[in-house]
Amino acid sequence: MNGVILMMLLSVIRLATPTFVAGIGNMFCERVGILNLGSEGMMVSGALCAVLGSYFTGNPWLGVLCGMLGGAVVALIHGVACIEFGAIHAISGLGLNMFALGLTTFLCAAIFKSNISPGVPALNNMTWAQNIPVIGPVLYQLSPLVLVAVAVAIASYVVIFKTPLGMRMIAVGDDPKAVETAGIDVWKTKYLGVIICGLICGLAGSYMALGQLDRFVKGMTSGKGMLAVIAVKMGRWNPIGIMGTALLLGLFDAIQLQVQFNSAISIPPELIQILPFVAGIVVLSLQQSGNDRPAALDATYLRNKYKF
Repeated sequence: MNGVILMMLLSVIRLATPTFVAGIGNMFCERVGILNLGSEGMMVSGALCAVLGSYFTGNPWLGVLCGMLGGAVVALIHGVACIEFGAIHAISGLGLNMFALGLTTFLCAAIFKSNISPGVPALNNMTWAQNIPVIGPVLYQLSPLVLVAVAVAIASYVVIFKTPLGMRMIAVGDDPKAVETAGIDVWKTKYLGVIICGLICGLAGSYMALGQLDRFVKGMTSGKGMLAVIAVKMGRWNPIGIMGTALLLGLFDAIQLQVQFNSAISIPPELIQILPFVAGIVVLSLQQSGNDRPAALDATYLRNKYKF
């Protein structure tokens, strides 16, 4: 029984990590007032760039860095569209998803002559932890990027709630006109939030490519970006809440995988695969309204022009 519980726990952590990391990235973007439905595109771009970086350098950590940069570049497209040209945030984000999925599929096929890349040096296990008493065998089965994800979450909490920069981001997301009147550069702050979001979403994609697997596969994000959007709303734009929500969604994801592998249960796999999404939507719909939502989220704020 303990072995089954441990296996389920490891599965939940593995499946929740990309949702959690991408959710942290989304939090930065939405804290500065930019609605981000394009995290899926940032993640899949980060995944391909991570694989390419690891493939050409032979170093998976450099691959992770390439993945983060790839996510930031794609996020910048979303930022320019929304900040400079006043694009509708939701349409820009969804369009970004389709663009990134098509582009990464094309590049993978062009470089590797297939929709699946060859295996590359990866970060699937914490080999250094296997000799640690008690927790060593557990940590060994996880990617070191899980620890990086926890470190990013802690740093994000400190930045958002304990530093002047975080206070500026929160203020920009609540009332950019008042912030501009106070002499703070609203547009630089918005761009910073979007770029940080891209870097972290690129890390989430890198985890999927190099932490869970050792290659790029067409459409490998499989809706994790949209689960991250749900996690941010349910987690009330707070890293602690996002972590709890991601673990809950990861639990439902692990359950649907176990059900699929159980031959005694004859349920169409397509029906089972929607379980985490249904769970997220139901919990989100039952969530009570609060004051945590950035007041100017999804608002168009152009230079010398403010409109909703």
